[in-house]
Amino acid sequence: MDHTATRLQIRFVVPPAFHEIPVLGTDDQVAEELWELVCEVLASHPDELRVRWAVALAELIPSMAEAGVIHAGMCLVDVDGRPSTATITASVCPLVGTDYPNAVDFLLTRLARARPEAEVTAIELPAGRAAAVIDAVATRVDDGATPLDAVAVPLVDGVLTTSVVQVHLPLPNESQLLMLELSTPCAEDWELYSELFADVVRSIHLEFADLPTLSEPLYDTVDEDVAERVKAAFG
Repeated sequence: MDHTATRLQIRFVVPPAFHEIPVLGTDDQVAEELWELVCEVLASHPDELRVRWAVALAELIPSMAEAGVIHAGMCLVDVDGRPSTATITASVCPLVGTDYPNAVDFLLTRLARARPEAEVTAIELPAGRAAAVIDAVATRVDDGATPLDAVAVPLVDGVLTTSVVQVHLPLPNESQLLMLELSTPCAEDWELYSELFADVVRSIHLEFADLPTLSEPLYDTVDEDVAERVKAAFG
């Protein structure tokens, strides 16, 4: 099949605890959907906190669009009686600097050099071989306040540490790279979120459709087995 004349469909399971963050659309559409999202996620919290979360998320959207993000989701859930939060993003970007057959080895070398403190390894997924990265990102919070006031997130010397796992999967159209990322500032819930993320990346399904158009992501709802595990994990 001529991959240049077909559309690559990308499907993956989104855990039901994660609410989709609006990334695409007009400014008015994004603002309206963002406020609806924050009101749903923070239904029991005052408007002042909702506004702070909405502003913080809105500031991330331009950079997400620039990075090729095709899907973003966030959760604010109760774990063992305390609030916890995490985000999942998926982005598609050009595959540059290497050819497709050597892409994973190239990515492993490049990521290891660029992030020497991170854990970088190759993994085998049903959708193909990929490069995985586990890292911690430190962000200084100058005024000591964050939009995460609804979550007990500790700051150490004014620094917020976020745990991150990424999977970089070269796509079979041989010209693009899919990157899925999970991040959370709640280190105590890392094992829970990383297990959920493993379900997400194992669910990736790639298929060429005989349509003369560009790549287009499609999202499946979570299957029943995964749904039950998520519900059990979040009580």
